[in-house]
Amino acid sequence: MKKILQKAQKHCLKLLANSRCKNLPFHNEKHTIEVYENVLKIGIYENKDLQELEPVLLAALFHDTGNGFVFEGHERYSVIEAGNFLRSKNYPAAKIAEVVVCINATQLSKRPDTINEKIICDADMFHLGTPSYRSKNELLRNEWANFRNIIYSDSEWHKLNLHFLRQHRFYTQYGTKILEPQKQKNQKELNDLVQQSN
Repeated sequence: MKKILQKAQKHCLKLLANSRCKNLPFHNEKHTIEVYENVLKIGIYENKDLQELEPVLLAALFHDTGNGFVFEGHERYSVIEAGNFLRSKNYPAAKIAEVVVCINATQLSKRPDTINEKIICDADMFHLGTPSYRSKNELLRNEWANFRNIIYSDSEWHKLNLHFLRQHRFYTQYGTKILEPQKQKNQKELNDLVQQSN
C-alpha cells in the first residue's frame, strides 16, 4: 500500500473512532474499510491499476468522515477533511480535486459521470447486491432510529427499501454483472414481504 493511503487510512479510522461514528451501527469504521475493499475489487475487475485507483481509494477512506459532524450533507464535511489532510501531506492539487469529485459522487442525489465516480458509487452501495443485504439494512434502520429519531414500522421499512432498490442502478461492469443478480433476488424478497403486509 502506498504511504499516502496508509497515512490516510490511519487518519480516517482515528477520526471515525474518536467521533460519534464509533457508536453508529452502519456508518462506522467497518463500513469505511468495506467501501475501501470494494473499490479495490471493482477497480481490479474494471482493469484499473493502483495508481489509477488511488483517488478513489482515498475518497473511500474519507467519504463518511463527515458523519462525525452531521448526517444530512455530511459529504461537504468529508470533502473539507480530505482536502485539509491531503494538502498537509503536499498531495497534488489536481489529485485532491479528483478525490473531492469522488466523495461528492457518493451523494444519493448525484449521478456519476467518470469511471472513478462509478466505482465509488458501486463500492458504497455494494451491500445492495449481496446476500447480507437485509442484515446490513437492519443496521441502517437501527442507526436512523437511535441516532436520527427516524422510525419505521416493518411494513414502511420494506416499502421504502423496495422503492430504493427499484430506483437504484449499478454503474460498473462489476456492479451489473456480479452484484445486480443478487440485488434482484433481494428486491424480490422485499417485494414478497411488502405483498404479505398488504
